[in-house]
Amino acid sequence: MPSDFDKGLALHQQGRLTEAELLYRRVLRTAPRHFDALHLLGVICGQTDRFDEALDLLHRALAQRPGSAPALNNLGNTLGSLGRHQEAVQAFERALAVRPEDAKALRNRGTSLRALERPVDALASFDAALALQPSYPEALIGRAECLLTLHRRSQAIEAFQQALPLGKDVDQIRYALAALGIEPAPPTAPAGYVEALFDMYAHNFDDHLVKTLGYRTPELLVAELQRADPPSDGEVIDLGCGTGLCGPLLRPVSRRLTGVDLSGLMLAKARELGLYDELVQGDIVAALQGPPQRFDIAIAADVFVYIGDLEAVFAATAAALRAGGLFAFSVEACESGDFALGTKRRYAHSLPYLQRLAAAHGFTVESSTRCAIRKESDEAVDGLLVVMRR
Repeated sequence: MPSDFDKGLALHQQGRLTEAELLYRRVLRTAPRHFDALHLLGVICGQTDRFDEALDLLHRALAQRPGSAPALNNLGNTLGSLGRHQEAVQAFERALAVRPEDAKALRNRGTSLRALERPVDALASFDAALALQPSYPEALIGRAECLLTLHRRSQAIEAFQQALPLGKDVDQIRYALAALGIEPAPPTAPAGYVEALFDMYAHNFDDHLVKTLGYRTPELLVAELQRADPPSDGEVIDLGCGTGLCGPLLRPVSRRLTGVDLSGLMLAKARELGLYDELVQGDIVAALQGPPQRFDIAIAADVFVYIGDLEAVFAATAAALRAGGLFAFSVEACESGDFALGTKRRYAHSLPYLQRLAAAHGFTVESSTRCAIRKESDEAVDGLLVVMRR
């Protein structure tokens, strides 16, 4: 008869994580040092974004078997998810000391080295993984991203194109190639790309934006909103709220403040602020498509850079706002056409396009202010701060 652990393992392999977790925990109640139960329960916690708990379980597992390469690799992944990439690299290197030809550990080390902005070292790690496993799509994608950082454009395109037929992250690869002018631009960034991007940077996102990129969009946009005389106790939705940079600015004018974002790790940071009444993980259009006319203010700071075609956003926002409600947002600016996808995989929009959308969906433009909204490679990025009234 299969043991509780064997049953849990079978359920885990089927993706039935909740049931597997119950069985692993039952094993640990009678055998608290059971290596495999500690290890795989830690994996489940990592799979369900409970990274602090995962870290504790993996450390307890490694106390039983310090030389377990799989546990060390999973420890590195958990540390990376917590933004502790230097420690993650150390864990991967311990795993590689046990299994030098572990392509997965090499690829994972490359991912953390890339997050540490060490593209040369990351590229070497991805190349080592590919020497062992030439058709490893995640390593090819990592290689391509490093080559882009190193301004080796043609080689990056080649690596993306090698990864494309392997069937992993196809939409994200096509999106990267579109930004490089090789594929047609899609109407919006793939949700998986946006979620993974912000999950990766959640732990140092605020510092990077504010200190490195000179990011001031939330305060500038809320200042524009204030000039439109918003209600002092309204129902407010912060679209693409991220870590909650707009939260302290919106709370004083909010009776109820809702935040929406694709990234669960970003929302975890926003939750720590204690400013939002509700935080929703998901697509902003889906979040707006609830009961009609329930919000007084909708705000989207630095969100539409990942959405080219804004038709669905405007339609959903118009339906969600009460009469007289305000819609405030920022965009990066382009001079021709409706929108354009740039080499940094961010969309820019033209003012005439935004004005046409406003007219089509029952908005009047209260203000549109041109300004530098961030920096890129020490160059100011030109943008628009727009406030509309329904």
